[in-house]
Amino acid sequence: MPKRTTNQRKVDPDHYKSNSGRLESFEAFRQTYGDEAAEHACLFNAHKYMYRHGRKGATKEDAICDLQKAIRYLQFAIGILEADDE
Repeated sequence: MPKRTTNQRKVDPDHYKSNSGRLESFEAFRQTYGDEAAEHACLFNAHKYMYRHGRKGATKEDAICDLQKAIRYLQFAIGILEADDE
C-alpha cells in the first residue's frame, strides 16, 4: 500500500474508520439515518469547510485541505444521488 501524504491523512484521517478499517463513520451514519439525512449532512459539512477555509489555519496548505474536505463531502453527496438512480 502506498504511503499517504500528510495532506491525504488530514482529508481522510484513519480515526474516522472503524476498528476493522472497513466502515467509515460517514457510512455508519448513512446506514443509521438513511440517504436523505446523509445527503444533508454532506452538504452541511461541505458548506462548513468552504466557509472556514483560510480562517482556521494560517497556511495555504490548511486552506487547501479544507477545500479538499469540502470536495470530498460533495463527492459523497453525489454518490448518494447516483446510487438512488440505480
